[in-house]
Amino acid sequence: MTSLVGIGLKLLATMLFAVMIAIVKHAATVVPTGEIVFARSFFALIPLAVMAVMQGDWRDCIRTANPWMHVRRSVIGASAMFTWFTAISMLPLPEATAISFLTPLMIVALAAIVLKEDVGIYRWSAVGVGFVGVLVILYPRLGQPIGETGMLGAMLAAISTVFMAFAAILVRKMTKTEKNAAIMFYFFVTASAFSLISLYWGWVLPDWQTILLLVFAGLLGGVAQILTTQAFRLTEASLLASFDYINMVWAVLMGILLFDEYPSNTVLLGGTIVILAGLFVVERERRLGVARKAENRSKAL
Repeated sequence: MTSLVGIGLKLLATMLFAVMIAIVKHAATVVPTGEIVFARSFFALIPLAVMAVMQGDWRDCIRTANPWMHVRRSVIGASAMFTWFTAISMLPLPEATAISFLTPLMIVALAAIVLKEDVGIYRWSAVGVGFVGVLVILYPRLGQPIGETGMLGAMLAAISTVFMAFAAILVRKMTKTEKNAAIMFYFFVTASAFSLISLYWGWVLPDWQTILLLVFAGLLGGVAQILTTQAFRLTEASLLASFDYINMVWAVLMGILLFDEYPSNTVLLGGTIVILAGLFVVERERRLGVARKAENRSKAL
């Protein structure tokens, strides 16, 4: 039963993230990316504070054994947000989302390089197949000049997956000593401060409707991250990971209904290749996890 609740929370989180992304794409036509990153990070502190009060110990948000690790992770995470939000403003939602599915495969590669994890030929092969899928998605863009909006957006979407993967690797290390509440709190605070650098290039005073949308985006993002964290408490990560690909469904629906954006054949084909490669990695991780648990039980006997 707890696993079903965790899956339900994960699905709800993906839907909230999708609505947030649609708001970001709309807001990007009115306000600069740095201003959007600030709103997304700053107003996400509200649901986090509510959660901390409800759980009875708000000090979990500020307790830390490694503050500089938080700063490093937050700067990388904020960079991922900057590049990702900019890419969304330049690309159709289905295309940007399909490219973002490269992130789990980048995590596998970085886990081998940075954390020195043992990554076998099967998972390396899946990473290679995933890159082929991204090349299929990018194929119509390859003939465009680098400065062209679509090509630049595709490049930024790909770069954002590297930042996202690095951030995920750092979070994986931080969870050994840090509370989830602290990881989220310091990320939101640091990302908010980091985004203020963009004031130099000019922010704008939007209308009240856009202001409310930006606040709503931050609230949605904060709630979605809390729901995701709670889902991981209730359900195995290897099972939940496969539900990330539901984002493609939301992206296609949002793109069609809100922005009149239809996925091209190359996006559908390349996205399918990337998703299948990612699902293979998820299943491989699940099997390896089962094998490790069985090995640990046998050693304990």
